[in-house]
Amino acid sequence: MPAHSALSAGRLRADIFREGRPDLRFRLLLWFSAMIATFGLIADSTAVVIGAMLVAPLLGPLMAIGEASLGGRNRQGLIAVRALAEGVVTAIVISFVLAEVTMLSSFDVLQALPAEVQARTRPNPLDLGIALAGGAIGAYAVARMRDSAALPGVAIATALMPPLCTVGIGLAIEDRGVWGGALLLFATNLAAIVFTAGMVFWALGLGPRRRNGFPVQQIAVGLLPIFFLGFTLFGLSARAIGEARESESLWAASEAALAQVLPGSELTDLKRSNGPDGAVNLHLTVRTEIEPTLADAEAIQALIGQRRQKKVALVLVSIPAIVLDPARPPARDVTVAIPTRATTPGSTQIPTQTPTPTPSPPATLTPSPTPTPSPTSIPPAVGNSPRD
Repeated sequence: MPAHSALSAGRLRADIFREGRPDLRFRLLLWFSAMIATFGLIADSTAVVIGAMLVAPLLGPLMAIGEASLGGRNRQGLIAVRALAEGVVTAIVISFVLAEVTMLSSFDVLQALPAEVQARTRPNPLDLGIALAGGAIGAYAVARMRDSAALPGVAIATALMPPLCTVGIGLAIEDRGVWGGALLLFATNLAAIVFTAGMVFWALGLGPRRRNGFPVQQIAVGLLPIFFLGFTLFGLSARAIGEARESESLWAASEAALAQVLPGSELTDLKRSNGPDGAVNLHLTVRTEIEPTLADAEAIQALIGQRRQKKVALVLVSIPAIVLDPARPPARDVTVAIPTRATTPGSTQIPTQTPTPTPSPPATLTPSPTPTPSPTSIPPAVGNSPRD
């Protein structure tokens, strides 16, 4: 029985390392999954992105690296690392090229950031927890549930290809926030999956022979990036929550100020940024029936600053609005009076103004017959224009 179990464990380890090799099958799946994920992200299609997750072969090298982290298979571990590096570079290059081509085409794409792209630019601690759980169940499915229906779910949970393609799209549109956030998400998934896969493989007895002790060194090395990424994600999440609360508070203060200064107005958009010396730069877009004056803007600025107790630099953009109360509709046989536009005469005034200078030359030409006795007056009139 021990010999049989050792033999099955050896075959299982060989299968895990075989899935982590960069062979032709791996490359074909990699190329097409990168193309599918990129087009799905650009088209903002969740179904297409999920399809790319199922096709992507990057889970194989991660499982092989997790198995190699237990020791004894350095050569196979290096092959898996090379496959992973090839997959990362290939996915980013393919997505970058496709994004550039689509932006140069006649299709109106990436003018606004798709929701599928935005979803992979703001990782948080929940993503770390998902990656830890996904890596654990993925390793168990590979070891004990081969050819199981759980493997597609693991491929979706441990999403690896969409973040890499988001990195390429972010590089194409030259947005540091996009490619930086997506790269952080991929690094989180990578570290969590490798660590939990190694721990599950060790718990299932798939570690190297003659090493049945507790892998203290492997755990310590694996936990370092987990703690670092977790600390980073917690910090970014706390910062994002603080900015969201600040925006909500500024929105409430702006609405209160507008209600006092411009009654009946509606705040449609608010943009904020940090200014020097702790000041806040506010850009407000307001729909109002009353045209605001400079005094109105100064009063709004003072009220917002008073409520927030901060220096406020204000840009107020007003959109004219006409609000009508409900009115009884006229009968069907009644002709509705349509007012004439004042701009229509204005358009005719332009051609009417052009003839006005034309009568002046005839006016100057009429005196020309009067000085007929003095022909010398005509040459000065003609000769002054070229001299001037």
